[in-house]
Amino acid sequence: MKEKVKDMKIIVNKIKCKKCGDVIESKSVHDFKFCKCGAVAVDGGQDYLKRCGNREDWEELSEVER
Repeated sequence: MKEKVKDMKIIVNKIKCKKCGDVIESKSVHDFKFCKCGAVAVDGGQDYLKRCGNREDWEELSEVER
């Protein structure tokens, strides 16, 4: 069964761009960050997980706990 993000606490909100290798982290609400090549972005800090770009272009590195 798929768990809802709202039922989980976000510890770290970050991804790695598979195109340029940049690891980007959002540390607070509306802390919207692009990787250096502009292919992907992350947002939301510890409040929500938002991703922009093609799903196949990033590796998920976020840490959450129940």
